[in-house]
Formats: sequence, C-alpha cells, structure tokens
Amino acid sequence: MRQKDTLKWQMLRLLALGWFIPLSAIVLIFMMVVAGRIDRQAELTIDTSMEKASEICELRISDCIDASKQASYLPDIRNAWAAYGRDGKEGILHDRTTEFLAQQYRYNPNFDLSLLIYTQEPENVYYTGNATGRGSTSRLRYFKDHVQEEVLKRSTTLDTDIAFFSRDGHVYMMRNMMNRGFEPMAVLVMELNDERIFASLKSVWAYQGMAIYHGEELLTSAGSTHFVYDAGMPDAPGVFRTESGDKAEVCYRSGDRDHRFLYAVSYDSVVVNMEKHSITVVFCLLLLFLIPLIAVVFYFFHKKVSQPISTLADASRQISEGNYGITVEEAEGAPRGEVDDLTHNFNLMSKKLSEQFNKIFVEEIALRDANIHALQSQINPHFLNNTLEIINWEARIHGEEKVSSMIEALSTMMAATMDRNRQSLISLSEEMEYVMAYLYIIECRYQDRFTHEEKIDERLLNVKVPRLIIQPVVENAVEYASGEDGRHVRIEADGIAEGGRIDMQIRIINPGVPTEEEWERIQELLSPDYEINPQEERSARIGIRNVHRRLRMLYGQKSGLAITTDGKGNTVCVLRIVSEGRSFYRS
Repeated sequence: MRQKDTLKWQMLRLLALGWFIPLSAIVLIFMMVVAGRIDRQAELTIDTSMEKASEICELRISDCIDASKQASYLPDIRNAWAAYGRDGKEGILHDRTTEFLAQQYRYNPNFDLSLLIYTQEPENVYYTGNATGRGSTSRLRYFKDHVQEEVLKRSTTLDTDIAFFSRDGHVYMMRNMMNRGFEPMAVLVMELNDERIFASLKSVWAYQGMAIYHGEELLTSAGSTHFVYDAGMPDAPGVFRTESGDKAEVCYRSGDRDHRFLYAVSYDSVVVNMEKHSITVVFCLLLLFLIPLIAVVFYFFHKKVSQPISTLADASRQISEGNYGITVEEAEGAPRGEVDDLTHNFNLMSKKLSEQFNKIFVEEIALRDANIHALQSQINPHFLNNTLEIINWEARIHGEEKVSSMIEALSTMMAATMDRNRQSLISLSEEMEYVMAYLYIIECRYQDRFTHEEKIDERLLNVKVPRLIIQPVVENAVEYASGEDGRHVRIEADGIAEGGRIDMQIRIINPGVPTEEEWERIQELLSPDYEINPQEERSARIGIRNVHRRLRMLYGQKSGLAITTDGKGNTVCVLRIVSEGRSFYRS
C-alpha cells in the first residue's frame, strides 16, 4: 500500500480540507479587511497631524513677517537716519538704531539675530541678539563673512518684497526699508530660530526627519530625511505623499502665493504599521492555536485508531513471513472498544496459529526422524562399526595406509549419519570434519583430477549449524563440477555471530555453469511447491532441495540455499543462516 493511501494520511487530508484550510481562509480574509482599515486610519492620522503642524509653522512665519514690518511702520529708523544726515553724529545713529532693534526683536523667540544695514553705509552693520543667548557674536561674524554681501546684492532687486534664504544651516529673512520717496533706505535681516518655528513638525506621528523649502530652495532640514524637491510634485495647496527610496514622506504645500513653503516630514513606516502588525500577530496566533487543536484531534485518532490498525497490519505481515505466535500489546484498564476487541481476537488467532504450526512441525520432524531411524536400523550400528574397525586394522597390518584412511573417513561419515548423541545442531568445526571426510574419499576416487580448498572465518567455528547441512551441497558441487584441469571445489564461510545473533554465509564454489535445462531444474527444486519424487530420493539434486527446506523450517524465510554464478565460469551455492537466537532445535 502506498503511504499516501494509509489511514493516517486519509485523516490528515480530511482535517486539512474540512477544517484547517476553511478556517485559515476565513481568518486571513478577516485579517486583510482589518489591516486595510488600519492602514487607512494610519494614513488619515498622519495627514491630519501633518496639516495641523504645517499650519502652526505658517502662523509662526506670518508672525515673523508681521514683526519685520514694524520697522517700516514705526518712524524710529527713518528719524534716526534723518538726524544722522543733519548732524553726522554716527554714535547717536548707532545707539538709536540698536536700541530700536533691541526693543522690537531682542525678546522675540522667533529670531536668533536681527540686523540692519543702511544702503548708503553698507559697511556698518547694526544688530541685536536674542535674549536667550542664541544670538552670539559667532552668528554676527558668520553673517559679515558669508552673508552680508549676498544680502546687499539681493536687496537691489527685492523692492518691497520679503525674501527667505539659507546658508550652511542659517535661515534668513530679509526686506528693504523705504524712505518717503519709496527708495531703499536700509535692509532689515533676521536670522530665524528654525528649531522653534518648525518644531511643530516633530509632532507628526512616527517623525524621523524634515525638510522645508521656500519655492524650490531648501531652507533647512533636520533628522533622518532623504527628501528631494521635484518640480513634478503636486502644486495645489494641501497634503500629499512621496516615496524616497525606502523612506516614506508626507508633505504639505502652503497656499500663500507670494511665499510658498513646502514642508516634508519623513516618518518610520515600521512604527506606523506597528498596529497593523499587532493585528497580524493576533490573527497568526489564532492560526497557531488551530494547529494544536488539530494536533489533539489527530493524536486522538492516531492513538485510538490509526496506530492500533497499523500495528495489527505489521503483525499480520510478520505472520505471513513465518513469525507465528506474535502478539500485539493490549490496552489495560481502558474501556474496550471495537479496535481493542480486534486486537484481542488477533492475539488469540496468532497464538492458536502458532500452536497449530508447532504441532504440525513437530509431527513432521518426528516423521522424518522416524524415517531416518528406520533406515539406520537396517544396519546394526555396532556390527557396522566393529566390521569397519576390523577392516581398518587389517589394512594397517598389511601397510595399506590409504585404505585405512578411507575407512576412517567412511566411519566418520557413518557416525554423522547415525547421530548417536541425538544432536540436531553441531558446531561448524564438527560439520567441516564430516565434509573433510567426504572430500578425502572423493580425492582418493579422482586422484589428481580433484582438488579442494577452504577459507573459514575462525570466529564462526563454534557456531551451531544443522547436522549434515554442508555435505549434500558439496556432494552436488563435486558431481557437477567440470573444469579444464579436473574437478575443484572451494568452501568459504564468513559472517557475524555475536550475542545470540547469527548472520552467516557458507559458499561452495565449483567450476562450470549449469545448462539452461539444469537451471530450470534447480529453480524447480528450490521452489516452495515442489514435491519430491520417490524415484529421485537418492539424487544429489534432491539433497540441495532438502538442505533448502531444512534451513527455511529451522530459521525462517531469510535463510536458505541460493545457487548463482560469479561471472567467471563458476557456480556458487550460498547457504545463508540468519538467526536471532529463536529456533525449534537446541544443541
């Protein structure tokens, strides 16, 4: 059965298609709807906060413009300049000018520095700093070195308008002061406190940085911002958005046509999306909670249905492979159900099947032993051994050492056949003694036309094997060996034998390859359904059939006899013995 057709996978598919997928789809759709609403609400919040903050900036700039107009509305500067023109007293002009600047602008927090330059004496700069100390002499020195010349140049084309510009982080506002003939009399310059004027922009949600433009000229920037002015941006007053790389900006363009400001604030989209992420996390947790619930349901069905049935299927498969009597663990103390009844009945069936098999097997072994003993009883063992011993001594007296050795070998083989000690299993070393006795007789028969060699792992010599399990296969190899230089047989044994576990291979190799007809005969003999013909009982081929059946009966389906070729013109008979220490025979 394919894995995907098992009961467990059918349960998984049912839970996925009938429960998890529909619930997940509902949760995901609901999450998308809620997240969309949160996105729209977040955008509205940012837009609103940006609009309000920009309006505050507009009010403060308007206050700065109105404050600068006081110098034109009040007559103090014009009167001071007129008096200077009459009496030429420069000290009085300085005192009256600086006193007026201090009265009007020293305590205005929007200005760091307020300066006035008379157009007819541009080399003299009259100023006052902010009372907080921000209007330091360093700002005045910077103005004289880097800004004064540009202010005078701009004033020639400024007329009555107001100009805003910046240099190296200093933001300036300037305007001309006219005399009664509407000619430029002086230039009034204010260095703006940009931190205060534009401070409200920092209140925009998730603020990271800002940039303020007057027209297309950048006045000031602060924080982390990558905003760049683009002429293609919306020209209508109000809020709009831009994208700058991986940053998001919200912008506000003022509606004053004379002094159009553009306020841009970069905000952290991660912070903005945090609420949406929290909703996403909640829904993900809901999905995660579905998984344990499904796991509990699956565990219940797996523990109560799938696992017991799978265990029964594995046990039935082992019975089909010959492991009779296997039982499955039954639940104790739990209420009995259909699966428990099935397990209980299976164990009863397996035990009964094992008893029946053991009974049949013992009867079969007893019948075979009876047949062997019937054959052995045809010859009196004592008479046969005494006779062979007499012949052996006669041969030795007359110097027939070879005949004596042949008789001893035959006696060894007869002892193995009669099994005086009633041992069904013997050590591999004892089994090899019987094989060597047989091979000695064959060597005497074929003289120089027969040779043999052996390579046995010494660690296997004490392993118990069935009596007379190798000799019939060797006999078959001798009979059908056909080499150019005569008959030759090689015996090898290797494998594992430790802790009651045996996995051993005994190979008998002889030159020559069976014909196609002989291969068919070999396959027929090793098939499980073959019945022995009484006329063939003494054939060597029948010997390999009996060896194969004995190994299967004693050790199970993994053991037995296999006959192959090695690709070098040799036939290889492999006796495999696999045992976990469970056998019907004990040595």
